[in-house]
Amino acid sequence: MKKLSKFIKELTIIQWIEIVLASVLTVSLFLGTPVFAWFRSANELETMTMIKQPDNLDIRAGNYDQIINFDLSDIDIEKMVENEDDPTKCYVFSVNAGDYKIPYKLQLAHTTNIPFTYSLYRATKVSAAGDGIVEYHPLDDPNDKTYYQKSGTALTLTTLNANAASTSAYGRVLASMTDTHYSNTYNDTGATPDTPEMYAVPLYLQTADPITPSNDPNNDHDYFILELGWDETEGTSFENWNKAENNKETDIIYITASRTTV
Repeated sequence: MKKLSKFIKELTIIQWIEIVLASVLTVSLFLGTPVFAWFRSANELETMTMIKQPDNLDIRAGNYDQIINFDLSDIDIEKMVENEDDPTKCYVFSVNAGDYKIPYKLQLAHTTNIPFTYSLYRATKVSAAGDGIVEYHPLDDPNDKTYYQKSGTALTLTTLNANAASTSAYGRVLASMTDTHYSNTYNDTGATPDTPEMYAVPLYLQTADPITPSNDPNNDHDYFILELGWDETEGTSFENWNKAENNKETDIIYITASRTTV
């Protein structure tokens, strides 16, 4: 203690000033550290929030109209089969991948009552009607027409739940009734499992490769064309297809989109 007292008494004025300044800087450092940490945490939180909250991935009809306008009720099978020049029907839908433009996959699921073929194409807007151009208009305004054309070849679709043995018995590919897709669609356990008719089990088809969203300024969303054709390649024809009348068969079609980072 005496040595400390002697040390303090012998300090010069300059040494006293240095000690006081050092003490002030030390206190400031301790006070500044939690403030700096708070700003750093806030910045990290903001960055994490931007990554964790991407835009929604939405599917709508052509021209990005409400999905109710994606209407397939105008299909007449007899006319489709008889029209040898163009035995297909095409429908436009759109996908909004948001500002982040994250790649995604499309999944098409459909029941198999009617032997249709299903194809998906990327599409672009064009200014007028013409050969190979698909016309779209909302249900409540037939005069509000927008035109689209296929862009490139059909997207490669992978069938996820085909029953490989079905073509030999029924003339076309049907869905498996024993895999996880079936159990996720119907109840196959318990005392009263579902017993759907085989054509009511949907086939699931998914784009083989991720879809890269378009950055074309002339196409404000991603546009696609669903093309339905008549299947004459799997051992069936209109004459021996089921026995019901044209207006008594119905199929359900689902189209979904899922983000992917692959």
